[in-house]
Amino acid sequence: MNKARLDQLSELLGAPVATRTITNAEWEKDGGSKRLEVGSVCTLKQGARLVIRLEGSEIQVLETTAKLTPLERELLGWALKQGVKPGSAGSNLERQSKRLGEWIGQCISSGEWRTEVPDRMELYNRLFDGMIPFLLYCEQLEDKEPSYAELEKTIRSFIEDDTLLIPLREHEWLVLGSDRLLAEVETLDDDSAIDEEIKETLSSLASGLHQLVTGEWGGDCHVAVALPIVPSESVVYTVANLRETIYLGRKFHMGMQVHLPWLVHLEKLLNSIPEPVRAKFVEEMLGRSDMFTDVETVATLDVFFSMDCNVSETAKKLFIHRNTLLYRLDKLKQESGLDVRSFNDAVMMRILLLLYKVTKRK
Repeated sequence: MNKARLDQLSELLGAPVATRTITNAEWEKDGGSKRLEVGSVCTLKQGARLVIRLEGSEIQVLETTAKLTPLERELLGWALKQGVKPGSAGSNLERQSKRLGEWIGQCISSGEWRTEVPDRMELYNRLFDGMIPFLLYCEQLEDKEPSYAELEKTIRSFIEDDTLLIPLREHEWLVLGSDRLLAEVETLDDDSAIDEEIKETLSSLASGLHQLVTGEWGGDCHVAVALPIVPSESVVYTVANLRETIYLGRKFHMGMQVHLPWLVHLEKLLNSIPEPVRAKFVEEMLGRSDMFTDVETVATLDVFFSMDCNVSETAKKLFIHRNTLLYRLDKLKQESGLDVRSFNDAVMMRILLLLYKVTKRK
C-alpha cells in the first residue's frame, strides 16, 4: 500500500495509519486469530491491526490507532481481500529482496550494524561476490512511483551485469552491482592511481544512475555509492553508512544529489558537535553576520575548495580571469582576516563555511 492510499485512509479514519511486518507469534500474542488470511482483524488496546499480506512466518499488517466500529472492521477487511490477485505479491525475487531489505532495516534500528547476513535468507548465496553498493533515495509524486519490476528493468538497462535491487524504506532502495564494472580500472600498476580511478569511476556510475532515474520518473532523487563490498559480510553497515552520507550531503551541501562517503569525513565530525556550540563558534570566528550572505563569495569558495585550492583550476571552473579570482580572495582576506591560499586559513574557512551553511537554516 503506497503512501497516498495510507494518507487517504488516515484522513477517513481520523487517526494515523502505517504498515509494518510482524511474526505469527506477535500476531497471536496481541490476540489475533490463528486462522490467518488477508483482511483478518486484531483489535488492540489502542486501535486495530489488519493483515495485508502473508509471507511464510511473517505477516505484513496495517496498523491504526483509530477505534474501529464492527462495521468499519468488516469493511476494511473486505476491501483488503478485494485487492488480492494471483501473483500480486510479485515475483519470488521481489519477495526475497523485500525480506532481505526488512531484515537490514531491523538490524540498523537495533544498532546491530556489524551483523552478517544469516543463511536463512533466500538471497544468501548471491551475496558472496564483490559488489558495488548504491543507495537510491527518491521523493517523488505518488502517481510516478515506479514499481519494483519497472525500477529493476530500468537499472538493468544501465548496469547490465548481475544486479540486485533491494527495497528498504519508502522511496529508498539498495542497488548491488557487480564489481566487474571496475575490471578495467584494476589493471593499472600504481595502487594510489587505482584507488583514485576507482573512486572517480564510482562517482561517474552514481551520477549516471541519478540521471537515469530522474530522467525516467523525475522527483528529488539522491544517490550515494561506496567502495565494493562482500554483501554477506557488511551490507548492514554499508546501508547505514550510505544513509548517513546522504543525510550529511543534504544537510551541508544543499543542491547536491550525488553523495560520496570519502568526501564527507569533515562533515561527519562537525555534525557530531552540538548545535549551540557550532553556532557560537561561527559567531565568534566570523565577527560579522554577513560574511557568507554574498552568493558570489560562497560560490567562489565552494569551487575553490572542490578544486583543492588551485587558483588556476578554480578560475577555469568559474569562467573568470585568474586576476579576478585573486581580487576576490584578497577582498575576502581583508574582510575575514583569513587567506585561503594558506593551508591553516583554508582549513578554518572551510570549517566556518560548512558550519554557516547549517546554522543559517536553523
